[in-house]
Amino acid sequence: MKQSLIVIYGSLAILIIIAYFVGGSAIILEGLNISIVTMYKSFLMLVASFIIIGQLNVLLSKDAIEKWLQKFSGIKAIIVSAIAGGLFPGGPYIYYPFVLSFREKKLPFYILITFIFGKQVYDLSRLPMEASLVSPEIALIRHLITFPIPIIVGLLALRLYGSTVSINPTLKAGENDDSDNYNS
Repeated sequence: MKQSLIVIYGSLAILIIIAYFVGGSAIILEGLNISIVTMYKSFLMLVASFIIIGQLNVLLSKDAIEKWLQKFSGIKAIIVSAIAGGLFPGGPYIYYPFVLSFREKKLPFYILITFIFGKQVYDLSRLPMEASLVSPEIALIRHLITFPIPIIVGLLALRLYGSTVSINPTLKAGENDDSDNYNS
């Protein structure tokens, strides 16, 4: 079982125990009803999200990415990756599985991290909401101030990791994954 599932189910058990002591089984059932309603509302969005992930993975094959990397590298790849992150649709349930596929496609770490920062910082789909809820001027100022952040992070990652393929989080300190990442 994945460690994240253990953490989630452990948290679930603790919350159910706390709810039982706070309000008995009635509060547990109320929480379950809210969960079912939320699940029902989110179901179609999740199905569409997973279909989008599958289609993007097919369209952005390893060959397509290799051609893209031959055309763009260094600062060009960083800028394109940051903007692509900002334009990428949907929430984390769409783009994190998509980003996970970058590792399988041997995408350099600096492009991966730039894409994630571009998505988190730019997320251009938020711009209309920010403009309407706060003000257009403040939304524009926020985007202008934060614009260089993904690019700076990408340049730092390029400087620190070079063309290293995505970092392997399963390795322990000092272990080697026997890849040729550092000889690129």
